[in-house]
Amino acid sequence: AAAAAAAAARDGGAWLSIERQWARRKAEAEDSFFGRMTPLAYATVQGWLAPPEGDMSARVTLVTQCSLDRLPRLRATLEAWRGPASVAVYIDAPRGSAAAAEREAALAQERRHLPAAVHTQLSISLLYARGGGMAEGGAEPGSAEEYDSLYPINALRNLAAGEARTELVFLLDVDFVPSAGLLRELQQQRPALLDTLAASRTALVVPAFEVDAAAPMPRVQSSLSALLRRGAASSFHEAHFRHGHGPTDAARWATASAPYEVAFEEYYEPYIIASRAWLPKYDERFRGYGMNKVQHLRAVAAAGARFVVLPLHFAAAHEHAKSAAWTRTLGPAAHPMHKMRIAALYARFKADAPPLPPPPPPHTRAPLAATPSGPAETARSAKKHRGDEGGDGAGADGS
Repeated sequence: AAAAAAAAARDGGAWLSIERQWARRKAEAEDSFFGRMTPLAYATVQGWLAPPEGDMSARVTLVTQCSLDRLPRLRATLEAWRGPASVAVYIDAPRGSAAAAEREAALAQERRHLPAAVHTQLSISLLYARGGGMAEGGAEPGSAEEYDSLYPINALRNLAAGEARTELVFLLDVDFVPSAGLLRELQQQRPALLDTLAASRTALVVPAFEVDAAAPMPRVQSSLSALLRRGAASSFHEAHFRHGHGPTDAARWATASAPYEVAFEEYYEPYIIASRAWLPKYDERFRGYGMNKVQHLRAVAAAGARFVVLPLHFAAAHEHAKSAAWTRTLGPAAHPMHKMRIAALYARFKADAPPLPPPPPPHTRAPLAATPSGPAETARSAKKHRGDEGGDGAGADGS
């Protein structure tokens, strides 16, 4: 028996050695074919616009990023959130150039349109293009140089997260508008839930929905439900990438009044609220469009996170034209090397990442701490959001 165990250990060690050699040679071949896939250094300005110093009563900071063409969408997001926000803005020109100065002036002009309540809680950081910037060509199509010029989405996300002033962060893309009163309800009616997020590796999922471009943006659950019933809204990207938000279980969310836990699945990429104390950073090797948020949520899961869905509230985005990042990475004229490069990069990321922990069986998933406001207040909140108190609650947040 001892000899058999020794032989098994020897064979296992040999197999592991072969796997490591194969992984190394595979990475070398990919680097030779695609060009070395590494993070890049960018010129940045942290806190280009910073809120005044003082007591921070809010407990959650919204974290997002955008390019200058998305500034109108950013304004809608911030006005709906009505709380602390940290935003990284991409300046598609080298720092110190005349073009960068023009873009900075345009951004300064845009921020003057923000309400005072938003402006005083907003931090804006800047990240500048390398070389000639995103708008300028010159690199060989499909080359590593062209890939390196793509929108640096994960570098922007890390920059924004690093400038958040609260322990808890709400990681959201700029096209999404949070539901009315989301921050207020978390702080006033679910403080125990925020305590749980601060004290554990729990990721609070804010369900994401996509709304027809011609439909009004829903602000409360009852308005969203009406759009869902008539086919004018759906779970985000439900038709062509169900993996991204399917595990949230929109049907269950529609009737839930208490948070519920869901199991992580491959390619799940929800928008989450969690503690910066343990959240992994985004992998900055991912640029342009594709797998950049999937990568991060897989890292969150590998860190041992529980995924718990928030009832009643959500984030919604109108259908819109494809972004410049999508066009350059996956669009009809994009070079197929970029899609192949991102697929290879994601495979490498998974090979290097720690394994996912097994999901707990449903009957062993511990409930979250109850909110101190009690069941009566929870029921009243559910009625308000579902429209049982005064219509569809469109003015529930005073807007």
